[in-house]
Amino acid sequence: MSTPLPCGYASEGQGVTPLAAALESGAMTEQGFDVTLAKMGDAHAVVAGLASGAIVFGNLAAPALVLAAAQGRADLIFLAGGVNQQFLVGAPGMTLESLRGQPLGMSHPGDLTDFLGQLTIDRVLGGSGELRAVGGSQSRLRAVLDGEVAATPLSPPTAVQARHAGCPWLYDYAQMDLNFAIGGIAATRSLVASEPELVRRFLSGYLEGQRRYKQDREFGVALHEKYGETTRAIAEETYDVTHAGFRDFPDPATDGMRMLVEFWKSTGVIPEAFHAESVVDSGPVTAVCGR
Repeated sequence: MSTPLPCGYASEGQGVTPLAAALESGAMTEQGFDVTLAKMGDAHAVVAGLASGAIVFGNLAAPALVLAAAQGRADLIFLAGGVNQQFLVGAPGMTLESLRGQPLGMSHPGDLTDFLGQLTIDRVLGGSGELRAVGGSQSRLRAVLDGEVAATPLSPPTAVQARHAGCPWLYDYAQMDLNFAIGGIAATRSLVASEPELVRRFLSGYLEGQRRYKQDREFGVALHEKYGETTRAIAEETYDVTHAGFRDFPDPATDGMRMLVEFWKSTGVIPEAFHAESVVDSGPVTAVCGR
């Protein structure tokens, strides 16, 4: 008999791809799980779902979890890295030089786009600019096209869609070693302590799904089309941009995670005593990978 396993992810896009691959490839069924995968709206909702027990594993970018942990609202940890490639996408005709002092779009305070926006203003634009909360990826793209904001961080496939609409990619966050390095799969610390075999089986399915994705372009494109809620053409470009970033050893303890924590400590968002090591546990995925 299969074990019911409710899981959740934040929103449509590239980030859910590894978890979706594990589900759609049948890898989770082979591990004895009956997985349900809910789109929860944003990373804060995923944190709330994990903390309440509504979901067992969550796929999300790191900032919302770090903020909740630093504020004592949830005892959650990242167990495996994911995929979160980001580009700063500008309005048609915008350049990085002309972006200084212009408004940037983000989704919600305390999420990945908030962090990336803060970081962009501080380290790319020399402290010049402001952030405006304008909603999810499609809302941010509309805000750029309508002139409400001058640029916004976007991940594929929406970033690819934006480029088709004439919006230039002004900055690749890979230059800060942030791509594929700032989020992934999270669970409660109590689950990891009490159910190590369940965690092992889940991570085994997760890794097997990623292997299928990397080996099978058609499978990967279909995933991006379904979970990115986009067209076949955009999905194909998304796969070509994305697939190389999948890591054979998705260690959650990344330089990107440490950068997030140190930057937010320096700006007073989280306490100085907080450490990135308190929200990651590399042990389970290391064991599954045979490291």
